[in-house]
Amino acid sequence: MPYTINTKLNYNHLTKNKTLGIISSIGTLTLFSIIGYKISNKHNVFILPFVTLSLALNYDYNIWATSGLETSFYTFLLGVSFYTFFFSDLKENTKLMLTGLFLILAMMTRPDALLITFGVNGLLVLNQLLNKTKLSKIISMLLFFNLAFFIIYIPYFIWRYNYYGFIFPNTYYVKLGNETLFSKGFFYLWLYFKPHFTSFLIIILPPLVLWPALQGKPLARLKEYAADKWNAAFLTSIIVVYAYLILFVAKVGGDFMHARFIIPIAPFIYFIIFYSLLNYFSKKNLNIILAVLLLCSIPETQIRADVFKAPDKDGKIITTLNRDVADEQWVYTTYLPIENEMKLGKALHKTFEGIDANLLVRGGQGCMAYFANFNYEQEYHGLTDTLIAHSKITQRGRIGHEKHATNEYLQNKGIQFLFNRSPITKDQYKYAQLEVGNFKIRTEIITYNNKIIEQLKQRLGDGFKFTDFQLFLDDYIQNKLLAVSKAELQKDYNDYYLYYFKHNDDKVRENKFLEALK
Repeated sequence: MPYTINTKLNYNHLTKNKTLGIISSIGTLTLFSIIGYKISNKHNVFILPFVTLSLALNYDYNIWATSGLETSFYTFLLGVSFYTFFFSDLKENTKLMLTGLFLILAMMTRPDALLITFGVNGLLVLNQLLNKTKLSKIISMLLFFNLAFFIIYIPYFIWRYNYYGFIFPNTYYVKLGNETLFSKGFFYLWLYFKPHFTSFLIIILPPLVLWPALQGKPLARLKEYAADKWNAAFLTSIIVVYAYLILFVAKVGGDFMHARFIIPIAPFIYFIIFYSLLNYFSKKNLNIILAVLLLCSIPETQIRADVFKAPDKDGKIITTLNRDVADEQWVYTTYLPIENEMKLGKALHKTFEGIDANLLVRGGQGCMAYFANFNYEQEYHGLTDTLIAHSKITQRGRIGHEKHATNEYLQNKGIQFLFNRSPITKDQYKYAQLEVGNFKIRTEIITYNNKIIEQLKQRLGDGFKFTDFQLFLDDYIQNKLLAVSKAELQKDYNDYYLYYFKHNDDKVRENKFLEALK
């Protein structure tokens, strides 16, 4: 079983994922347009396609459609599962099989779909029990519904577990998915619902609709209400949204990327609001109310723009983090423009071509690392490293950034360089600068390799500014070796060993330290 995973960070995949994200976003809008049309057709009146328009006007929904991550595709898979089960005209067994298939694909896209899939299985059983369905029929339905689970997911899971040795993907452990941090999780929810304030109606409207509908004998009335498949879709949406927000998003502490964990259920939030209004108000006034809510997207967008605004030390309003959470669109277009990372990566690739160097990749540097195309690229927070991902932490920090490689770990692995990021240590002799074309690249040398340093000196000349560590050691041996305390000498030797001696054959200098330590 491999303990570390050397994954090349592929920019071409990002481009393809953006295309897939846009297509998926359009697919979700189309699905809910069809749902809106079917509901309008049933009532023989034109009703504004509220869900579709709300999503189209939702700033964060559009941001995540072009993010290059799985968010938009995952949202589409949940949407197509919902549509297939409640709004398609397929035969029952076909409907069950396809709905189960799309949910399994969602589980293979993101593991949090496990909560939804198990929950929907439970609701399916509960509905059949309310209707006093025979046990054989319930088992048959569950088999059809979970056919994809047995045929696709279980073989996939066995292969994945056999290869990686862990139940969940590496990112689950990196981001402490097994831990609970409701304080940050509810703040994450607040950051989303504050600007998208019309979404708060999911708290107010459902009770207004369900309370009178379930008066009397609640179980009997619930059975009667859920007999209508669209009412069942409404009830299922309420349960899934609340369970997902509390048992997943809030529980794990949210995410450092704003709105990312909420967008997949945003269509269902709007559906709950739409269906509540449809059942609470007359058809005559419904479109007016829906139009007013849609107009609220204008102030919502303005409030959203202010979520990450704050004064700097001089009182100037700037875009920044809000506690632990970042506006990723701003990060990759303004703070760390992806175009600059591409250019930097290409410049580094040209500089290091033919040099067998290892690179440390920190936040936002995946694109740079792909174009730099070093021999080995170590991701700092453990996204591609099982040892870091499964390491223990004693104190919670910024979500998604709490685990990271130690300097000792990086040095033992022989990672040589970190570019344009906050340094790992404060040792001045490790700092360097590369001048490549128009770039002046701030560099930290994590481990000093004589061969690689010499190659860079020959290739860049005065464009490579660094501390010659052999000269540094000669000065230390001459002026400090016998002057410092044994404890300080031991500490310095330990540092120099991991930085230099472990990776170079320099017994002459190393033996002088060892002799002094005797």
